[in-house]
Amino acid sequence: MLLLAFADAAAAADLVSHRATYEMRLNPGRRAMGVIDVRGLMVMESVDVCDAWETKQRIRLTFLRPDTEEFVTDSAFTSFETKDGSSMQFSVRNTQNGEVEEELRGQAEVGPGAGRANFTLPEPRSFDLPAGTVFPMAHLSQLIEHAKLGEKVVAYNVFDGARLDGAFKVNAVIGKAQRPPPGAAPKGDVGLMRNQPAWMVRLAFFPADDQAGQPEYEVSMDLLGNGIARSMVLDYGDFALDAKLQRLEALPKPKC
Repeated sequence: MLLLAFADAAAAADLVSHRATYEMRLNPGRRAMGVIDVRGLMVMESVDVCDAWETKQRIRLTFLRPDTEEFVTDSAFTSFETKDGSSMQFSVRNTQNGEVEEELRGQAEVGPGAGRANFTLPEPRSFDLPAGTVFPMAHLSQLIEHAKLGEKVVAYNVFDGARLDGAFKVNAVIGKAQRPPPGAAPKGDVGLMRNQPAWMVRLAFFPADDQAGQPEYEVSMDLLGNGIARSMVLDYGDFALDAKLQRLEALPKPKC
């Protein structure tokens, strides 16, 4: 059942401002189709700016395929999402070997009824968003609240501005709370991870017009109660990537 989270967005989880850097590697447990190797970095930043969250994500990957030379992809996403969950500004830029392949920009609003997305790049375009659509930070907050309540399966329509054909249908399966995994701790402000509950969460992302019943991609994460992911697996079907937390930085709290 699709859950309406708009009214509760402001009362969601106690997220923390931080910057997390992950090492990206090809998942060795999956047979990769058409890919020999993938490596790179992902940097995710969430900043509390009083009445909103400013987020940045950058993924830079080097791919090696059997029939081509190496090529480099660089994806950058920024957003400004109000804490009441009502509006978001967004910008997306994807390049390959330094050449811009896609650039998106716009803003969106949601409420108790249908929402609206308005793109200014690559060209002016607007469309409705289904009632109950949430933005990424509100979605993250609500996932944590569901996890704290012991709920196992939840579903949302999520709009992040990264595609021109509407919101994703995102199904989440929440596993039992986990203890920190063994192994070397990341560098930096590791105190951010102490005394936090944790869950294994698996997200399946379906296109808004999905008819086949197969997700476009899936993300599994070891998620803490303050919104930090200790590790992730990004499954794109033909291959999967492991994201291992390398460095964690606490960002200053705002003076509101």
